[in-house]
Amino acid sequence: MKYKNIVFLIFSLVTSLGLNAQSGNKDYTDAPLPNTGPNIIFIYVDDLGYGDLGNFWQNQKEGDRKMVTPHLDALANEGAILTHHYTSAPVCAPARASLLEGLHQGHSSVRDNQFDKPIKAGLTMAEMLQKSGYRTLHVGKAGLAGKRGETEPDPKTLPAHPLKRGFDQFYGYLYHIQGHQHYPQNGTTNQRAYFTNGYTNVLTGTDLTYTTDVYTAKSKQWITLHENTRPEQPFFLYLAYDSPHAALQVPTQAYPKGGGLHGGLQWTSESSQTPWVNTASGTRDTFIHPDYDNKDWNETAKRHATMIRRIDNAVADLIQLLKDLNIDDNTLIVFSTDNGPHHEAGSGGRYKQDPQFFQSYANMNGTKRDMWEAGIRVPTICRYPGVIPEQSEVTFPSGQWDWLATFADVAHVAIPQYTDGVSLMPSLTKNNKHQIDKGYTYHEYGVGGTTQAYEDFETSKRNRHRGQMQVIRMGDYKGVRYDVKDHGTTLFEIYNVVTDEREHFNLADAMPELQRNMKEKVLQVRKSNPTAARPYDSELIPGKTLVSPIKGLKKSIFSGKHQWVPNFEYLSPQSTAIVSGIDTSTKLSSEFGLFYTGYIKIPEDGLYTFYLESGSKSHIMLHDIHLLDNDYIHTTEELSAQVYLKSGFHPIRISYQQNTMGEPSISLKLEGPNRDKALIPSNMFFVEKTKTE
Repeated sequence: MKYKNIVFLIFSLVTSLGLNAQSGNKDYTDAPLPNTGPNIIFIYVDDLGYGDLGNFWQNQKEGDRKMVTPHLDALANEGAILTHHYTSAPVCAPARASLLEGLHQGHSSVRDNQFDKPIKAGLTMAEMLQKSGYRTLHVGKAGLAGKRGETEPDPKTLPAHPLKRGFDQFYGYLYHIQGHQHYPQNGTTNQRAYFTNGYTNVLTGTDLTYTTDVYTAKSKQWITLHENTRPEQPFFLYLAYDSPHAALQVPTQAYPKGGGLHGGLQWTSESSQTPWVNTASGTRDTFIHPDYDNKDWNETAKRHATMIRRIDNAVADLIQLLKDLNIDDNTLIVFSTDNGPHHEAGSGGRYKQDPQFFQSYANMNGTKRDMWEAGIRVPTICRYPGVIPEQSEVTFPSGQWDWLATFADVAHVAIPQYTDGVSLMPSLTKNNKHQIDKGYTYHEYGVGGTTQAYEDFETSKRNRHRGQMQVIRMGDYKGVRYDVKDHGTTLFEIYNVVTDEREHFNLADAMPELQRNMKEKVLQVRKSNPTAARPYDSELIPGKTLVSPIKGLKKSIFSGKHQWVPNFEYLSPQSTAIVSGIDTSTKLSSEFGLFYTGYIKIPEDGLYTFYLESGSKSHIMLHDIHLLDNDYIHTTEELSAQVYLKSGFHPIRISYQQNTMGEPSISLKLEGPNRDKALIPSNMFFVEKTKTE
């Protein structure tokens, strides 16, 4: 038996190398940068509610209406659960874009229901890890590659195909709607669902391939290939399951016995009696887990529970593989979901999910598409043996845009200035005093419809019209606005979501100062996107009050080479001084960075245009707005950005990274009311005087 397994493994690896050569997937002929960071696996599921997992809610319930997730509970017990972790938006496309871009919805290139909109080029999570020496694979649902029409485009022509956004290899669904079918049936479903391997569409032998199974098998096969080919190189696996999203389809059979290298789900060949995966046999969409089959439940509930249990088994199978390959202790695993629980049947689905049955929203309000806690607070687990303490809980408010910074941290590379996130490793390792806290999480989303009128939802939340929604959480307090018509008159409801996760007690009347702070802050952390207009896009952004302003900017000089502009606030400078303005006259050796911080004094209210030219990588922040990004995709052409500003002092950060010999070159111009386009003069820059100054 052992000999047969070895032969099969060799056959599988050779077959995979051949398929990769034909499909555009990268082989192992490159010479990546050395990196001693851990392997990273990010498991992303679709429409799983906070209350759907054992350790988060199901285990607390009494009675018969409860699911079990033993392996995900074990994953949680061996690491940390993040109980105040948020998705960026309560629906698929913007959530996935924010995750990969490391940007909240105030900056992401994909917002609202922009399904299949191409994710922008730049420093994505995969791009960052790939350039840091990691081998990268995306398995499962993409939905951010670009649209298709009535006919099938050549995958090579998609502007944001995963292979063009930092992934060495891809296998899965390219288009959003395909994820509504868990049996692709060779592209013959109503959604024309079919798998794509790299740039090659797979249109044979998939009638009985259940997506959860084939994605797990493909992931296992790829990890095994990697460890047999390049064991010294760390890998990043983005495993994006398309369940338990509707349609509520279940597997063909029980999960195969065992797990890991020689058991559980196994990748097969196209010509196998079970094409692509060893469970591609039997009858499609028939298996109900035996723990649920004889329950006095409706068919919908049995199916929902079975789909989640299948993911639970798959996670155990993957972990066993890591143990078999002796890489478990060197692998960081994150498990999360894109948004709150759904209540859908899916296109052509016979069964409509009812999240009330299992209380998939836990003790909170809201479902998918809601900005109440259950719509955006997502169950998240992080496991890294020997590094993250077992059976720990992280209550630090965080968002999925934080994972890019977290992975940069564990990969031993600079956290980019470009990201809205911070590394969560201090919180995950119980080193809380070193946790960087920006002081807020931010969300925005616009959609029609209303919150469900479930009996266990707060009366004030039932049937609430959604419209334009906005959320900011500052410390324990969450500000939420539904159906925003304009910035001035629509107030935030304010809830202490630590003591009142049901959002019952609206504290807004008793907290006018926090209301003002929230209304100001939401204008200072976002940038408008013309494809997703908001009622507050043209509001004047308020400045700051300075006690003792003096003219100049704080200039810090850094040494070192970085492939992107780092967040210099996390690094130690060689020297720091107060200068009159943007001073680039000093000749510096190669591989250096410049960081200017201070305030720009805006003379009057109005619309201002900033213009940037830079000889090397640069990034301009105004407040917490990513105003101008000339970083990873650097150009010598002039860039511009418009912003509405109130008169007064506005914090500005000018970051510049140069990896070659020569003088730095930064040109920052301004145009506005009663002001022609011109270089920003030194007398517009200020710093706040300190005791040492």
